Amino acid sequence: MSDHYIVIADHGHLRIFLQRQEPEQMSPGLTEVQGLDFPNGRQSYVENESDVAGRFQGSKQQGAGPGAPVARMGMSIDERLPLQREEERKRILDVSSRIEQFLKAASTDATWDFAAPPSVHNAVLDALSPQVRARLQKQMTKDLVNQPVSQLLSHFNA
Repeated sequence: MSDHYIVIADHGHLRIFLQRQEPEQMSPGLTEVQGLDFPNGRQSYVENESDVAGRFQGSKQQGAGPGAPVARMGMSIDERLPLQREEERKRILDVSSRIEQFLKAASTDATWDFAAPPSVHNAVLDALSPQVRARLQKQMTKDLVNQPVSQLLSHFNA
């Protein structure tokens, strides 16, 4: 009988469980075989990027008094969107590469189920190799990282 794994992920966590059913058990049980935390995935963007010296000047605004020159007011920490997208891409690649490493090290006939929140789900699956994706049995777009282990199987069996 081949191994079956349950993989639960989000931006900051990856949990992999082995599903086993002993002969005397009525229902299968889960044993956590790997749990990883990605600290950058749980911090807000501003916590990671707060360098005052590298700020960009804000928009031009009229000075306080009549006839006062136009002055630059406010500063932004960076041009957010491109950098935020790049950080997001790196986090997803970290999670998907760890899943890939683990499942390639497991036996070649091992199967797996996957759950992740909508913001991560498709991007992680797209980053995996076709060989690993071919062994995927069930997938769901749900954040189950903080669910108790005893309730995980009920989500996949529903």
